[in-house]
Amino acid sequence: MLLNYSRMPENKMMDWILRNKKADLERLERELGLSRVVCRVLANRGITDTGQARSFLQPQMAELYEASLLKNADAAGERLFHAVCGKKHIRIIGDYDVDGIMATYLLFEALRTIGAVVDYRIPDRIADGYGMNMRMVEEAERDGIALLLTCDNGIAAISPIARAKELGMEVIVTDHHDIPCHKEGDLLCHDLPPADIVVNPKQPGETYPQSGICGAMVAYKVVCLLLERASERLTNEERSSLLSELLVPVAFATVCDVMELTGENRVAVAKGLSLAGQCKNYGIRALLRAYELEERELSAYHAGFLIGPCFNAAGRLDTALLGLHLLLCDNEAAAAEEAQHLKELNDIRKQMTLSATEKAFALAEEKLSAGEVQVMVLYLPDCHESLAGIVAGRVREKFYLPTIVLTKGESCIKGSGRSIEGYSMFEKLSEQKELFLAFGGHPMAAGMSLEEKNIPVLEERLNAAAGLTKEELTRKLYLDAVLPFSEISEKLMEELSRLEPYGNGNAKPVFAASGVKLSGMRRIGKEGSSLRLNLTDAEGVSLTGLYFNDADGFEDYIKEKYGEDTVIKLYRGAAAIRLTIAFSPSIDEYRGEKYPQLIIQHYKMYTGL
Repeated sequence: MLLNYSRMPENKMMDWILRNKKADLERLERELGLSRVVCRVLANRGITDTGQARSFLQPQMAELYEASLLKNADAAGERLFHAVCGKKHIRIIGDYDVDGIMATYLLFEALRTIGAVVDYRIPDRIADGYGMNMRMVEEAERDGIALLLTCDNGIAAISPIARAKELGMEVIVTDHHDIPCHKEGDLLCHDLPPADIVVNPKQPGETYPQSGICGAMVAYKVVCLLLERASERLTNEERSSLLSELLVPVAFATVCDVMELTGENRVAVAKGLSLAGQCKNYGIRALLRAYELEERELSAYHAGFLIGPCFNAAGRLDTALLGLHLLLCDNEAAAAEEAQHLKELNDIRKQMTLSATEKAFALAEEKLSAGEVQVMVLYLPDCHESLAGIVAGRVREKFYLPTIVLTKGESCIKGSGRSIEGYSMFEKLSEQKELFLAFGGHPMAAGMSLEEKNIPVLEERLNAAAGLTKEELTRKLYLDAVLPFSEISEKLMEELSRLEPYGNGNAKPVFAASGVKLSGMRRIGKEGSSLRLNLTDAEGVSLTGLYFNDADGFEDYIKEKYGEDTVIKLYRGAAAIRLTIAFSPSIDEYRGEKYPQLIIQHYKMYTGL
């Protein structure tokens, strides 16, 4: 069975909302030399000033914020440099996801380049869990470590850091996660770890212009200041070259950690991805070659859905050290072999995820058929615990319900949750904290462990307390403009490409057309899971539409609205119906010729209104 994750949702309630933010589009069009359509897209993203627009369309390295603006980053760079000069043994403690691996790599690469005595550790996802722990601290003490440097973790490691200080080690925390806190009466108190230095854009007193940066970006800022102090060990050219190289892992981490692609994140991703194919890193280039991307212009899609998952697969199914070793590989042949291994691990991870997701969908449908559900709690004992979050996200996307997927761990039940807007998962779990052995997270995601006997209790309580309204359970589809087919051209696509990279905070533009005539269709793709549609808009312009991975769902919708005979006739080209469609335009190239086409995102019956 081919599963689909982009289909019309099982919960079909969806509000189509046409964005129409106020702006002087005529002025933008005149001063930028862009089409009205692209100026409308810019305005919808809050970019209504010509200067803003030029900065957005042409990201420059100079727009990266000064590293010294990040609280304590200067002090961290200085202390690290003193440790390097004193030949003190430094140990980096990273994390097992893309952000953690990339942050560990760039810190290690910078430190060893200037002659540091440095090594690294990354916790095992299952044996150690997230972040620095007591075992790692005790190991560091036995190994004679003088300074512990965390990245993408550490802000919540209060007890392990306290122990490290007792043992006489210096500790520098670089992290980007929310600061743990507690209430004393009405006063909210932040629980910072007792480290020598904490660098985190979310800590009290922070004035950094952009708090939503990933762990690798935080580490990069510290590296910028460290290398300034090491001016006698590197020429200006060497320093500049190294910082450019290290922007590549920052770009991958920013995309894969789903940071908003605005401000300096947009600059880092745009510049980092543009440098990736020509970077000196054997491992990155080998992985790009494995996906036949070495000669292509990289997009955030490539980073987030092809390259990044390979590093995540290592941390989920084996050890994140495989990903780090690939980045540190010093010859092309070995890098090619290690990259292929990571790609194979990711292929295995994808198959495991497909199997677990299929079971999750079936179980979710059972629960929905048995009665009203507002919070989906699914127990999949055989699901690999590292995949629970991915599966929860896919169930959430299909049914548009807060979802928790629980698996059977070695000593207890472990799980991950993914939420929807309007339902703070962390807050709701906090109300049931007595049911958990441990839990943590934020409004949109959470992780937890509990005893098996508490699973039905958790499900019952979360559903009883959910209180979600119809409005909160309704998806929102935001549209940039109504776009006649006649305006879709190669020139428009070139203009739209200047809005990339797309991602969180800068979604790919979606347009609408109403009263579109569908006069024929045929199945295409693997197992016939996709559709090629013959479409004609209200002005009589015809284009091809492609709808991926849910031909069955599309058929079912047409049967429901127009009858089974209509579906049969549409396949023969002997019938026509009208739809309202949401789509992204694209260009198809065939035998040297380029043709505009539509990638259909959503559809609904045309009502004539």
